[in-house]
Amino acid sequence: MKYNIKNILCGTIACMALVSCSSFLDESPDSELTNENWGSGDKDNATEYTTATQMEQLLTGAYGDFANEFWQLDWYIMNDAQADNAYAGENKDQTTQIDELRISASNGGVKRDWGYLYSHISKANTIIEWAPKITDAALTEKRRAEITGDAHFMRAICYFNLVRIYGSVPLITQYVPEISLENIDEIYPLLYPTKETVENIYAQIVSDLEYAEANVMDYSTDKFKITKALVHLIQAQVYATKDGFEGTDWNKVKQYAKAVVDDSRYGMMDNYDDLFAVSETPANGVLPSVNLVNEHCKESIFEVDYNSWSTLGNWGAQMFYGIDWKKFNTPSQDLYKAFTSAGDIVRRDASITFGDVTGKWTDKFWPSNKYPYCYKLRSQEAGNIVLFRLPEAILLLAEAENELGNIAEAKNQMNKVRTRVKLPNTTASTKDNMRLAIENENRFEFAFEGKRWMDLKRRGRFIQVMRACTDHQNEYAARLNENKLIWPIPQSELDLNVNLEQNPGY
Repeated sequence: MKYNIKNILCGTIACMALVSCSSFLDESPDSELTNENWGSGDKDNATEYTTATQMEQLLTGAYGDFANEFWQLDWYIMNDAQADNAYAGENKDQTTQIDELRISASNGGVKRDWGYLYSHISKANTIIEWAPKITDAALTEKRRAEITGDAHFMRAICYFNLVRIYGSVPLITQYVPEISLENIDEIYPLLYPTKETVENIYAQIVSDLEYAEANVMDYSTDKFKITKALVHLIQAQVYATKDGFEGTDWNKVKQYAKAVVDDSRYGMMDNYDDLFAVSETPANGVLPSVNLVNEHCKESIFEVDYNSWSTLGNWGAQMFYGIDWKKFNTPSQDLYKAFTSAGDIVRRDASITFGDVTGKWTDKFWPSNKYPYCYKLRSQEAGNIVLFRLPEAILLLAEAENELGNIAEAKNQMNKVRTRVKLPNTTASTKDNMRLAIENENRFEFAFEGKRWMDLKRRGRFIQVMRACTDHQNEYAARLNENKLIWPIPQSELDLNVNLEQNPGY
């Protein structure tokens, strides 16, 4: 008997199974999922992995997901345009919905990001299932441990993003084998899962990160590798998020953030702009196709190693810069004024550049002859994207020290970040003042790096900050309530899976 899975299951959770069962060996990171191997019911033709080479190829495919649309585009829209750093810019409804805080369950981005994250989880589950079974002598025990450690980290960071974006979601930690008449009852719950509690999802995240901490490689000069510093940074972020701001175990945040800060193999670049510098300047609104001048630098904890369109290419940079069409994530008046008011000219000018778009389009909020662009991604195709860097750990450590009553040490850590951009030491002198100072420091340090929305949410400050925004975006904040702090479950998933329930308020 054959099962036509394409007709039965078109949703993303089904895609998780499809990814698990199709070969990654010839699959590019952004290729569409197919179901050509499904439905035979013939166990002799079931996918099996038996060699060290196959494990490495599976891992390469999973690493490639850090270059998909979630990380190249949507990460920045949801975190900067949804907050007060930027507004939609390009007038696509699915993007303006996010910017204007009126997102719907049928929004294409809601569906797309759910799909990308669960697809990555499926790849991680496949590795976790098969790596222990490989008997090929070419797969050393040390390498087997690193591969499975990487996969556990990937699963953890995907669920960390899912739970922050959608709240309670299905928790799939099992490899989904090819379906047959004999295993349909076993497979069915994996294809039509219910939502798991937020608490249990975080418990899985913590467990996966602990496994990764014990097994990933210690350090690499190639920053497109998962290392202990990256695991420790995400552990600090998880502990700063999972129990709400008032319930945070700040000793845990300090433990993991300090592990990164104290690692002498990492350090801040002398000049802030050096993080984003390229050797060529844009011409006619088109970004050059060159490497970062300082790719894999000492400040980088994890960056995606882009090199060419034929392998991994950085197309996301052109989504934020150029004059050929109105781009995504127009910097907000609120952010530009905040930079200027704080005297933070170094980070302002590294983050925002201006162009003349006269005769091309008009904008309600900026003049055509001085139209702003996000300027941290300055090279297409070969320009690496740094996803995580050292100051995240430094500011988390400052925050933990402040909450633990060590204000002097909190100042010491934060001033490291301020000194680099030629700002004076902070004048904050109380715990409450330091909280706000650290929040603002995060905004200025990581503008347009995909951090703001999630940072404000974990602090319990998103609604308050958006209502106080000096830009037109404060008008949208009237729509906000506690239910709107997470996105809806994609309508397409609800239509296919009767066991899913929509989030309250949608």
